[in-house]
Amino acid sequence: MYLKKLETTGFKSFANKTVLDFPRGVTAIVGPNGSGKSNVADAVKWVLGEQSMKSLRGKKGEDVIFTGSDKKAKMSAAVVSLFLDNSDKKIPIDYDEVVIARKLFRNGDSEYLINKSRVRLSDIIDLLAKSGVSQRGYCVINQGMADSILSATPAERMIIFEEATGVRRFQIKKQQTINKLEATKRNLQRVTDLLNEIEPRLTSLRRQASRAQKRGEVEEGLKREQEKLFSNIWLNLNQNNKKYYSQRGELEKNIKEYSKDISEIKNNLSGSENNNDTYSAEFSSLQKEADSSQEIINDFQKNLSITEGRIQIEKEKEEKLKSIEYLPINLGYVKEKLSSIISTYNKFLSMIENLSSLENIKSIREEGTKVKNNVGNLLKEVEEGKVSQSDEEVEFDDSNLKKLKTDEAVTLDKVHEYNKEYGKIKERIYELNRKEQDRRQVFFKLEKELQIKQDEMNRFKDNLNQINIELAKFEVRKEDLINEIKDEFKNDGFVDNLQNGKIKQAQDSEYFDQEECRSKIRKLKFQLEQIGGIDPLIVEEYEETQSRFEFLSTQSEDLFKASNSLREVIKELDEKIEKIFKSSFKKINEEFNKYFKTIFGGGKAGLSIKYSGLKEEKEDNVESEENGEKPIEAQEQNQRIAGIEISAVPPGKKISSLDMLSGGERALASIAILFAIVSNNPPPFSVLDEIDAALDEANSARLSDIIKDISTKTQFIMITHNREMMQQAGVLYGVTMHDDGVSKIISLKLDEVGDGK
Repeated sequence: MYLKKLETTGFKSFANKTVLDFPRGVTAIVGPNGSGKSNVADAVKWVLGEQSMKSLRGKKGEDVIFTGSDKKAKMSAAVVSLFLDNSDKKIPIDYDEVVIARKLFRNGDSEYLINKSRVRLSDIIDLLAKSGVSQRGYCVINQGMADSILSATPAERMIIFEEATGVRRFQIKKQQTINKLEATKRNLQRVTDLLNEIEPRLTSLRRQASRAQKRGEVEEGLKREQEKLFSNIWLNLNQNNKKYYSQRGELEKNIKEYSKDISEIKNNLSGSENNNDTYSAEFSSLQKEADSSQEIINDFQKNLSITEGRIQIEKEKEEKLKSIEYLPINLGYVKEKLSSIISTYNKFLSMIENLSSLENIKSIREEGTKVKNNVGNLLKEVEEGKVSQSDEEVEFDDSNLKKLKTDEAVTLDKVHEYNKEYGKIKERIYELNRKEQDRRQVFFKLEKELQIKQDEMNRFKDNLNQINIELAKFEVRKEDLINEIKDEFKNDGFVDNLQNGKIKQAQDSEYFDQEECRSKIRKLKFQLEQIGGIDPLIVEEYEETQSRFEFLSTQSEDLFKASNSLREVIKELDEKIEKIFKSSFKKINEEFNKYFKTIFGGGKAGLSIKYSGLKEEKEDNVESEENGEKPIEAQEQNQRIAGIEISAVPPGKKISSLDMLSGGERALASIAILFAIVSNNPPPFSVLDEIDAALDEANSARLSDIIKDISTKTQFIMITHNREMMQQAGVLYGVTMHDDGVSKIISLKLDEVGDGK
């Protein structure tokens, strides 16, 4: 894992968005005093969760937000994001890149984010502690911190050494366990106090509950007897009325079936009536056809009669002409007579044409007779000599007679044809009338069957009404019984169970003695009067108190077990912390002595552990406790390492205190300690903020060599003015500030410059 880049916006002098990419190895950040280069180190400390504004060179939280200048407005928020390469999964989350961000707004709101998800500061601290990164300790080392290691108290030095030895996360876990143990002890004490308070009240409640229990037993016995009595009465009522329910069901079934049959008969009658309408319509249609055919036949008969009359006249004319002896006549006289005959004949024809019925044929014949007589008179006059014999012979014209006979034959054919059609219509009318007669017989039969069914159903309904009256009486008796049960059992669910069939009579009702049962009930009620009334809440209160007492007793046992378990955990953590710390401390001590001799060119330096109490005093500090329990204070006093003592003697000197070192010597000694820590448990990255400020060129060269050696394990970001230090950097960032008060970054890759790129 290493630091890939740092991104800031609105943080201190970095008002604009600024991105610094960091390669593996060493990166140097340079710039004149006041340009804001140390704000890079502050940004790293701040995003890692630093809460001390003094450490960030400020007084209040909003001091980290760009305050503005004459040419640049102030910012509303400060945002810093730290991009970590996590391809080795040193940070235990499933991301190859972890982005830790912190935001602060001028209104005081703040946010911590991991990969854009909001988290708590404690989440960031716990997560980074597992990977060896912390805002406290040695990931960010500034000029003041280097000297503060020497001037700090032994206890204050422990923070850095706990981080260095990798026991800080165990210390955090131990402290959390101690807090849990303290909370458990407080809870155990509260539970004990509650038990002592509840126990006397529980004894009193137990005595009252005993009386209540006796009353409850009597009440239970009374309830059982009452249930027997009431269930037996209920059973008898049900048995006595069961037949009525059965009969009612049978009647309702019959009524339903008869209603269905009556409905079907009515539907059939309705259909028959509809058929009657169809018959009437069809009969009317056929009758119209018959009347129409008859009218046509009558017309043909009329025409036939006229034609027969004309034929008869033509035949008579022919006969007359054949019987007359043709003599010479007076044509004028004959013409006059014929004119009169023709007039009569025309009248005869007119009567024939206006013939409306066969009854007028007599009148027509009379007119025909007149024509015949007129013709006869004319002939008689001829015979009397009014006409003379003619030499010419007159012939009769029979063309008209032939035409009339032809018309007569045609008319007879048509009359025959229409008579045949008329006969068919009459047959259809006959068949229709026959079917109608059959339908009427069925209709009358259905009406009779309907009447029978309705009479039967009325009888069923009368019987059903009588049964319903009996059942109503039963319901009244049952309602009285239910009211009596409710008076005895109050809100008990016995009635519901009885009605739902959930309670059955256990005894044979034939041998059950109701009077004996009522006698038992009276005795039990008398016993209840002797016991007297007891607050029903007493038993409930006793049960609740007993339950609470048992619960608290169980809680007390669980808390006691939890206390012992937590003490075991603390003991195991103490052993692990001591083991890891001493092992790492020994190595750091060796590295400190080595780096001290390297930097000073000799001398002697060392680290020693200071305990909170002498080991030989441990037994004297242990207080006797009940159940073998030891106070945490005593355990901490005798088991925890209290601090770190430092001794440093430059070559050629003999000193007994760090206060006797010069300023330069203190700086060199501090650097030796810091790099001893780093070499023991190399952090993924370390920001060095002008820790070389007090060194001369020779010591700067020695420090440069040390950084070069350790940079294979730790990524360094150095804020420096020293040329020796710059030479170790692969990337060089320059920080400048113009009159707008905003820091700007320029970068240079020294490796490329060195290669001539």
